[in-house]
Amino acid sequence: MPFQSPPLCLKLLVWSFCLLLPASTYSQLEQLHVRQVDTLVTSLDLFSESAPLNITLTLDLKRYQREKYKGEYMPVHFLYQLNDTLQVGREVSLKARGKFRRTHCSLAPFWLDLRKSNEKNEEPGEINRIKVVTHCKGSQAYAEYVLKEYLCYQLYNILSPVSFRARLVRMTYVDTGRKNKETEGWAFMIEPEALLAERHNAIVVEQDLLTGRVFRTEDISRLALFQYMIGNVDYSVPNRHNVKILGLPGYGTNGYTPVPYDFDYTGLVNAHYAIPGEDLGISSVRERYYLGPCREEQDYIPSIENLNKYQEKLLQVVQEFEYLEPKDKKSLSSYLEDYFDLAANQKALIYSLQKTCR
Repeated sequence: MPFQSPPLCLKLLVWSFCLLLPASTYSQLEQLHVRQVDTLVTSLDLFSESAPLNITLTLDLKRYQREKYKGEYMPVHFLYQLNDTLQVGREVSLKARGKFRRTHCSLAPFWLDLRKSNEKNEEPGEINRIKVVTHCKGSQAYAEYVLKEYLCYQLYNILSPVSFRARLVRMTYVDTGRKNKETEGWAFMIEPEALLAERHNAIVVEQDLLTGRVFRTEDISRLALFQYMIGNVDYSVPNRHNVKILGLPGYGTNGYTPVPYDFDYTGLVNAHYAIPGEDLGISSVRERYYLGPCREEQDYIPSIENLNKYQEKLLQVVQEFEYLEPKDKKSLSSYLEDYFDLAANQKALIYSLQKTCR
């Protein structure tokens, strides 16, 4: 019998404030150019659309930068632009996350908790927290890193439906610690793992140090070859490092499925701070290094041929992405094409994979 997970609702914001307003107040609100309400209860799929969200966060950024190491939530006003005439706003909270980026970034990525401060208990079936990846620092290079990392999620979505979806955000920050100074930057939200699991009627597996035998062969092969294609050596499936593990229906006999995330250390993104581990023997994340399981030569062929089928579609996603400059899209396409040029010679590719497989 398939595993039945409870229905989940992504709690973007809450309520019915407009319904409680007296008619005279509502009339006054309608006269404003932009009408703001305090709430929105929604089960809409936040990740089904591709257009960027427009969000404004009002907070004391100086305090956030000072307290980001504490791992504590701080208050923030969340304002979501629904359309030209309607905004949704409320008081929520956020806290910094990520080991390296919390240390390295002026604006570290964060957890956004969408409950009001007086909401102590989570209601069953609601997702209240969501990961947000920020532009980290103010330079143009860091804006590009965000967009390139977002594209990595889009590329894996093409290869596997069992993958984290992401939603691009044009974020405005209003700094109350600096006289409400406004800055803008790119960010993206990552689908909560509980929502991913619910979409596939699956469970999230928390067990550490899983052996390779428990994973579905085709899934782990797809993931490992994708990571090789984008130049990612900052992950580990057995240790669940930058990988979540799902148990799909029938997982007791079919095996677990790994789902990757966190792609800023990839050769495709090519962040200047991304340095491969010394034990790998490579000097740049642009050098591809395979961390997948060792197999016989013929066993690599199905996953290689499967990835080859998506070449045109993957390159199309890059070329049609409107928020990167042409030179950046050309660089991304060139890096991916380098992989497919190698994959055209299966023996050469398999030799490269077998040199470093685990």
